[in-house]
Amino acid sequence: MHELVDSHCHLDFEAFDSDRSAVIERARNSGISHIVVPGVQRKSWGTIRKICENDDRLHACYGLHPYLAAAHDDADLGCLDDWLGMRSCVAVGECGLDYRKGQADSPVQMKFFIAQLELAHAIDKPVVIHSVRATEDVIKAVSRYPGLSGMVHSFSGSYEQAMRLVDLGFYISFGGAATYDRATKLRATAGRLPLETMLLETDAPDQPDAAHHNQRNEPAYLVNILECISSLRDEPVEQVAAQTTLNARELFKI
Repeated sequence: MHELVDSHCHLDFEAFDSDRSAVIERARNSGISHIVVPGVQRKSWGTIRKICENDDRLHACYGLHPYLAAAHDDADLGCLDDWLGMRSCVAVGECGLDYRKGQADSPVQMKFFIAQLELAHAIDKPVVIHSVRATEDVIKAVSRYPGLSGMVHSFSGSYEQAMRLVDLGFYISFGGAATYDRATKLRATAGRLPLETMLLETDAPDQPDAAHHNQRNEPAYLVNILECISSLRDEPVEQVAAQTTLNARELFKI
């Protein structure tokens, strides 16, 4: 069993309401030593704080997700500034851009994304970024804030884009999508990036790995992602586990 950090897991979601304690225990029994819990909207932050405040292996992030951009308002941003100052907060997010059909208008998404980048930069906290079909705009946005650090979770861009983000101070995070044979571009990127730039995540309860397709995802399954990345890179699982854990500890200061 290897020490791992689940760098992105929505433990606050309703999908875990019936067995959250058991999910956390299974994660610990699988070697998951720390779990980072990102926020998606203002009303969820209190639940995240409650989940994390009595367990030093759970780490809160507070942010406004682009998927819900049409429901966010300026008052949420003002409140976010206060929440980011809490001792248990390790990062700003989940924030970012999502250009899939049916999402909020891109100018609205960009407004909240930029505002959160500015907050993160001002208080020197890393930022947790959601990017779907928007990698170029994400790169342009973060490049405006020299010294900003963070992660792009569930990365879906190209190898070249990943390296540009790395050059800007960002880690690239891989989850269940990399375990599917059809994800050829993603798997090739995971096999080529310097290990010092990579994180592992589940994005639970979403994005289950191939072994749990169409099932609820949970942090204990991070072991399957570890094994997949190890195989793609032809590197020992011990090496991948140790380096990605070190990367997460350094980014989130845990």
